[in-house]
Amino acid sequence: MQTYLPSEGYSLTDLFTVFFAVLGGTFALWQYYKTNKMARARAAADEVEHFYSDESVKTALRVIDWHSGSISVVDESGSRQKKTYAPLDFHLALRPHTTNRSSVRTYEASDDHYRSERERNGKRFEDIFSPTEQYLREVFDSFLGRLERIEMLIECGVIGEKNFGDVFSYWLHVIGDEKDASTSLAHFSNPKREALLEYVKFYQFAGVQRLFARYGRTI
Repeated sequence: MQTYLPSEGYSLTDLFTVFFAVLGGTFALWQYYKTNKMARARAAADEVEHFYSDESVKTALRVIDWHSGSISVVDESGSRQKKTYAPLDFHLALRPHTTNRSSVRTYEASDDHYRSERERNGKRFEDIFSPTEQYLREVFDSFLGRLERIEMLIECGVIGEKNFGDVFSYWLHVIGDEKDASTSLAHFSNPKREALLEYVKFYQFAGVQRLFARYGRTI
């Protein structure tokens, strides 16, 4: 009876050593993948939590979701105070800086209280942003910047596209979809939506456009 032994000087001990080395390496890679996957999941959860807890994000979503109301504004001295906002304030705040007040859609001079105040004091008003409008612009710059960060993290694989789409689905609909007569979202009318989208395009928030495009919304 002929016995076959490993050739080229390799013993069974050597083969077992190689086998267990490969097995150990495979296990190490699996552990690394598992740990890395858990780390990405934690990072994604943290990012989404920070997104929704950001003061500017909360304010922007409130202004989008409410026809009118009040927001907490920090003035030049650092003091926080409540300011009311109306639909016209949204349009005036998000107009391109090259656009005069009276040129925005749905403009009514009688609703422009900041204009009235400036006129009474003999000051120019057409190309000026009120303090509340300036604050809203800063809020939306921060909000859109956070959305661009979300897009970057999805692109890098840190945040799952489906996961974020699930938690942001309402806002994808509100911001991304044009309204018709059957919708219950009259508070974010098509003119108001168009003002926001024009701001996104004018100030080149390309990452926001790519983010919405992931979910079938062309903005």
